[in-house]
Amino acid sequence: MTTRVLHVASELAPFAMSGGLADVLAGLPAALAESHGLPTAIVVPMYRGVRARLAAANIAVDDGLAIELALGPHRFAASVRTSTIGRVRVGWVDCPPLYDRDGTLYGPSGTAELPVNHLRFGALGKAALIAGPELLGGRFDVLHVLDWQGSAAAIYARYFSEGRPPTIIQTVHNLAYRGIYPKAAIADLGFPWDAFTPDKLEFWDQLCLLKGGMAVADAVTTVSPSYAREIITSERGEALDGFLRWDVRRLVGIVNGIDVRAWDPAVDPVLAAPFSATDPRNKARCREALGGEMGLRVDDGAPLIGVVARMTDQKGLDLVAEIAPELHRLGARMVVLGSGDPALESRFRYLADTFRDHVAVRIGFDLDLARRIYAGSDLFVMPSRFEPCGLGQLYAMRYGAIPVVHAVGGLRDTVLDPGDDDLARGRGTGIRFDAATPAFLLRALERGIALYRRPAAWTALQRAAMQRDSSWTASAQLYLQLYRSLAPSR
Repeated sequence: MTTRVLHVASELAPFAMSGGLADVLAGLPAALAESHGLPTAIVVPMYRGVRARLAAANIAVDDGLAIELALGPHRFAASVRTSTIGRVRVGWVDCPPLYDRDGTLYGPSGTAELPVNHLRFGALGKAALIAGPELLGGRFDVLHVLDWQGSAAAIYARYFSEGRPPTIIQTVHNLAYRGIYPKAAIADLGFPWDAFTPDKLEFWDQLCLLKGGMAVADAVTTVSPSYAREIITSERGEALDGFLRWDVRRLVGIVNGIDVRAWDPAVDPVLAAPFSATDPRNKARCREALGGEMGLRVDDGAPLIGVVARMTDQKGLDLVAEIAPELHRLGARMVVLGSGDPALESRFRYLADTFRDHVAVRIGFDLDLARRIYAGSDLFVMPSRFEPCGLGQLYAMRYGAIPVVHAVGGLRDTVLDPGDDDLARGRGTGIRFDAATPAFLLRALERGIALYRRPAAWTALQRAAMQRDSSWTASAQLYLQLYRSLAPSR
């Protein structure tokens, strides 16, 4: 039986992206189409600059399907312009009043969102339901929406579909982002008021779009099994843990993959030299080049620790700052790339100035430099307080940087730490620690550095990390099984 799948989301790498969601939309639909032969399409907004990026990538875009989007009292003229990327059809919702705006994808800055975002992504949902059959050459069987920005499509499909609605999957990348608006937004979006109840759209007398998407879904997926368990606790449930336990039909955790063709140190053009798991010798050249680029001495055998992360409380960068003065005692050096909280940015600038022989910092987002940090580092630190999946540890392993991670969410699920005895024999793929404190992080780094100084064990560990299968193929198979398991009950 052919299963047609329509994905709805707010980002698609590399054309419109602010984080890991964009990478997922570039990877999962492609794997479903290429590895499993599913007719697959994506619907995303056409933000300012997208057409130019498509043109630069030599991807043709048609004139589109003209549509009118009716949301409650609002009417928007739009078109859905289509392109084909690999075997995936992409529908770009072109509506300048909604998407042709300055700033980030979601607002004037990375920390400020537009108050009309519920209309912007409500319109995305309506457009997806209209254009989906055109993109897929027939009625779609599965509607797979991602994060709160995709949730309106699920809500419209459940309440307004003619005939039987499609199977609906709602994916949650980070429950902290829920799409919460005043309850007047119910009328703005044309949702039924009888769905404004505690088991559906209502959240403390407000509209919660993500909750609505989860309420109407046949299954809710998170991006790791551990995160699925964590969000049904009061600590990580963002006040939705009871709803998730009792009102969600099915909750499943499936780890994200990465595009192993785009993330391959054997062919990555921004590296100083290519290397691979079977021939890792040139990693030393990448390490040396990174030291030169960042102004650190790396020719004395000291292990090099890499950090690439948003400077936020979630990512635990304050823990990294706390242990920085210990680098001299550890005999290690560290490079840091990131931006975010101004206080943390300032703190890392101070550390780089005070401990300039051991710490180098670059404030900002630079994807090419991030790749060089993965390739040039010996250890890669991710002390996140919570991490639904995480991609940094997957990139790091692919590039031979051994991850040192707080054992939460997807970090627990993807980094294998068999313990000190087996690590000494080169087993496992990384090092985990159990509490997000400077002391636990420091102990984990001490373990990693001790192992680094045992060349045979380190080489075996590095090879195992690089050979870990982090591709989308296995994850796509699990999604396919989920889609098909739900079909008989529909």
